[in-house]
Amino acid sequence: MEALLRKSGVDNPRYKRHNFDGDGMILSVAFKDGQAYFRNRFVRTTGFEKEQEAGRPLFRNSFSRGSADGSPFFNPFDLSFKNVANTGVLAWGGQLYALWEAGLPYAMDPTSLATRGESRMGGALKGTTFAAHYRITTEADGSQRWVSFSTATGFGGSAVTFYEFAEDGSLVHETVHKLENTSMVFIHDMLVSEHYYIIILGPIEFSGKKFATEYVFSKCSIAECLTYNPDKPGRVVLVPRPGRPSGKSTSLVPRTLEIPPCFVFHHVNAFEPEPEAGVAAGAVAGEPVVVIDTVAWDKVSFEVNQYTYGPDYYTGGSRSHLVRLVVDPAGGRVTPHRLLRRTVEFASPDPRATARPHSAVFGGCDMVDHPLHWGPIQGVFRADIDPQLGLTPATSSAAARQQAERAVAAGADGTAPGVKADVWFAGPRRFPGEPMFVPRPGADSREGEGWVLVAVHNADTQTGELVILDAQHLSKGPLATIRLPHRLPAGLHGSWHGSFLGPDPSQQQQPRFQELATIRAL
Repeated sequence: MEALLRKSGVDNPRYKRHNFDGDGMILSVAFKDGQAYFRNRFVRTTGFEKEQEAGRPLFRNSFSRGSADGSPFFNPFDLSFKNVANTGVLAWGGQLYALWEAGLPYAMDPTSLATRGESRMGGALKGTTFAAHYRITTEADGSQRWVSFSTATGFGGSAVTFYEFAEDGSLVHETVHKLENTSMVFIHDMLVSEHYYIIILGPIEFSGKKFATEYVFSKCSIAECLTYNPDKPGRVVLVPRPGRPSGKSTSLVPRTLEIPPCFVFHHVNAFEPEPEAGVAAGAVAGEPVVVIDTVAWDKVSFEVNQYTYGPDYYTGGSRSHLVRLVVDPAGGRVTPHRLLRRTVEFASPDPRATARPHSAVFGGCDMVDHPLHWGPIQGVFRADIDPQLGLTPATSSAAARQQAERAVAAGADGTAPGVKADVWFAGPRRFPGEPMFVPRPGADSREGEGWVLVAVHNADTQTGELVILDAQHLSKGPLATIRLPHRLPAGLHGSWHGSFLGPDPSQQQQPRFQELATIRAL
């Protein structure tokens, strides 16, 4: 193992691989007649197949440092990165899409997980990128839409393109919005409300100095040239959605409003409150107030990776909190409210509430819940939030922010007034991934009624587990635990599909798990 580590460059300061640059692998668990069917396959991207054929790494990527194979030769101007298709996944229109924000989607067979190839979504995608995050909305006629985006940065500035796809995969709307005073852009996620597409721009800048003095000499990755500037504000950008049933979108204009500096990887949900509540919050008739629930990091550093952080990382520093932003576009004001004291990530609503008022939020959290100290994700939380929280007049954004901070600090369980939290602790040396809420089927099913599925790494047994929790009683513990005979690779994002997409249960010959006989050295 020591020789393998040396060969792979772990002890080479000029060469470091990063988890975010790993090849995409789809893990599928399908349920039918009381049985669970597990399968997994790599996304066989063009880069993956070329490296398999060569038997060695051929491509770098944005978070890795140095040459692809760890050799001394490094061409810093070769930015032809591999599409790793490793971040998001969605079954839509008869395809399964593996998504990575710096490349095009890869289409796969939703049942066998066989890779079909890179996709331009029927010609809808003209550029070279498509986001890994998206929103699925339910329209007035009951149909669903896949709402997503892509970004472009060049000498002419930056722009974001929003897409809406129908259930059959056809393009319904495409909206291009140029970002003012933005030379480069890093947008990982988006939101949608009834009348707006919504993004949050953190104060991220590209450091030319770091590129010239560190990157070209293999002392940092290209991603590490992105730096956080706490002296600049963040920005909320609202872009009107075309073709809304109310017709109001034709009279709305894009808005950009400043917020305190922060960075957002993942959002929760956005909605436009009822007109009475909107007016109470300071809205001008005809331009709706927008409520945004998101996970805001106090600051961010792309230098943090598996090589650089230890126990001291979890004292103060960069923390991620569940935050509500009440946006008054006409008044040019954004009022922030911190909802929980503990650090959280991978938060999402009941998907039936997307773009609508919501009350239940699910996500991963630490088990420290302290003003200064925090920790890795070891729990799953449910936060029940009053949809009217924050929809009252405020004398100023600063005063409202201070009031919200005092309220959270004063709560015995670290919750703001109007918020209730229920938390399940996975246990010592057990680390959950992204929790996934699955609604209970049926017309009488209410918001937040269903189950939470979460993959857990058990560090004691070095195996993976799939835990099923009652979404209304998380702290009571698992309803069921599916124990796998092997590890689960660290994952990012998943999705739920209501149809059975597993293997045919009548087939007798199903592939079985086999331990790897060898580990190939780089």
